[in-house]
Amino acid sequence: MNLSAVGFLGAVLAICWAVDAQAVSITQRAGNNFRTAANNREFVLNKSNVNANDFGLLRIHDFNAKVETQPLVVEKGAGSDDLVIITTMKNEVIGINARTNARVYDVKLGPEISSQDMDMWKHTPTWGISATPIIDPATDTLYVAAWLKKDDDNRFRDYWIFALNPLNGSRKAEPVRIFGQSQEGNGCWFNDAGAVYRQNNQTRQYVYPKLRAGLALTENHGLVLAFAANGESLMGGRKNPHGFVVAYDTRGLLGRDGVSRQPAMFCATSFNGWGAGIWHAGGAPVTEGDMIYVATSNGTSNNGDVDLAESMIKLRFVPGSGGARPLLEKVDYYKAFLDERKSGGGCLWRDNNSEVSCGRGGVGSAAADWDFGAAGPMLVPGSSLLLQGTKDGIIYSLDKFNLGKNDRFNQLLSKPPLVASYYGGDLNQNWDRAQHLNRSLPCPASGHSDHGWFMPCGDPENNKMHHIHALALAQRNQTGGIVYVWGENSRLKSYNFSTLDGELPTFRAEGEDMASVGYESPGGMPGGLLMLSGKPSASSTFPHAIDFGSAILWSVYSKFGDANKEFAEGQLVAYDATGIEQGKRMKRLFRTGDDNNGGLGKMSRMIPPVVANGRVYVMIYRVNTDDCTVPDNQLKVCSQLKVYGLR
Repeated sequence: MNLSAVGFLGAVLAICWAVDAQAVSITQRAGNNFRTAANNREFVLNKSNVNANDFGLLRIHDFNAKVETQPLVVEKGAGSDDLVIITTMKNEVIGINARTNARVYDVKLGPEISSQDMDMWKHTPTWGISATPIIDPATDTLYVAAWLKKDDDNRFRDYWIFALNPLNGSRKAEPVRIFGQSQEGNGCWFNDAGAVYRQNNQTRQYVYPKLRAGLALTENHGLVLAFAANGESLMGGRKNPHGFVVAYDTRGLLGRDGVSRQPAMFCATSFNGWGAGIWHAGGAPVTEGDMIYVATSNGTSNNGDVDLAESMIKLRFVPGSGGARPLLEKVDYYKAFLDERKSGGGCLWRDNNSEVSCGRGGVGSAAADWDFGAAGPMLVPGSSLLLQGTKDGIIYSLDKFNLGKNDRFNQLLSKPPLVASYYGGDLNQNWDRAQHLNRSLPCPASGHSDHGWFMPCGDPENNKMHHIHALALAQRNQTGGIVYVWGENSRLKSYNFSTLDGELPTFRAEGEDMASVGYESPGGMPGGLLMLSGKPSASSTFPHAIDFGSAILWSVYSKFGDANKEFAEGQLVAYDATGIEQGKRMKRLFRTGDDNNGGLGKMSRMIPPVVANGRVYVMIYRVNTDDCTVPDNQLKVCSQLKVYGLR
């Protein structure tokens, strides 16, 4: 099937609509470029047939590798059947017939890395494709970023961009190695282990970034990759990792004459700063037109507009002309908070003299882990509202036209936040809690006004950090809808959310199931990972609106344990997305296990369920199975795809 010939990319949904008007392709992380995690072209599954009698497990597919990326689905990409595309940490791209379970193709892009030197919890035996790829229906191209071992030496590593045919995995152009210097003049380099920098007669290797966030596309030919800041110091590397945004002109990647194959590069911290990694719990950057939105995490964040840790950053992709390198222009930013003043010993390397923040003080040498970018951002279609879920249990609401820069209190939010992981039901209680108990909302501090410092307002109750790693939106029309969130150690919660000025968010209802039962906070990652499905709205012509009568909220969540540090028992659950029962509870339609059993298996860390054309695709881990081969002396961890549908 030729995607561009028989379908088109919805201008804002970024979902490939196929020949059958009642079918859909899922071509990127969270379903669309706004990251609403909503598919409003689901005509098979509904509230009447998703139940224990009619709905259940159809088939499984085992992989001899760990999978850390979301499945993609090409409607009728395998003849008359859907094609499911899976990428693995062994740098494999695998196409599977969704009906027969047969492999259509299996392509290996290059040698994977034995990753124990950069795996804190020692349960990721190899490193390869770790970010969800993306399909560009305009050119029928699957873009994949793979991390390859170089010259059979595990110490030397390169990131490469591959442009593939999504239907058979064949190459459409020669791959491109990611390498270069950032364009802000701040001295940041992105490179492999062979590149060094000399300073004060010392040779230092630049750090290895990690690619976790999914790939994204702009409407002006930009392929966007957002890298995390990894603390690896193999071969004497620097101790100050940086978060990067890297963007290519897709026309150059496909070999078009006169278009550069070099990347635009934005570094989120200065050469003498560190951090600002872009994790997004695997979620892709938000894109709209030529604009890109990313949320950064721990690092240096208190020297003006240069070090942008714990920030929302707005960038513009500018294609190069006449063969010149493209650009990433910084348009705006918002700093969520400034951490306690701490620098010098225990913060940065010894020769650092700048006065910079080092993360939340008081927990370890590098302080606590309060990632603003714990979830990926979500842009409410048709509005100026940008939502961001964080590790402090707050959904920030920002104005995309005026993010606020350093004025983090007076222009803190475009609307009061949703304090999702604390208590629902009383907006005033939530707002008071956010202002007085949560350290993420800072206030001017006496004694530091001459330096422009802000100190956090109080501590979270009992030091609880209910991390948020995913959001979803059921849009009623252009004026708003329902926002869903499932934080750690909490229940699924839903909030009425309006895009109109003066209309405050209100608690709506919550689910029955508790994430990470018996696991004390902070901990129990990731809570619930979400996706919505339903038919298009019959009452609204807004293209993003979903039919509330058919809307289902799907989630994979950690029933028992922590899916980040260990292997958690997972569960797949489906809720009526819009109905409210007695006690402001959401009606559960289906789940894979009872109260004492997750029923799904070992939950994949950050992969949400994918719903398309009557099927639900869920990834899990397989641990210590005989058919799972890994490097010597490493834990056997591979993955399995579970496919659910109508029996």
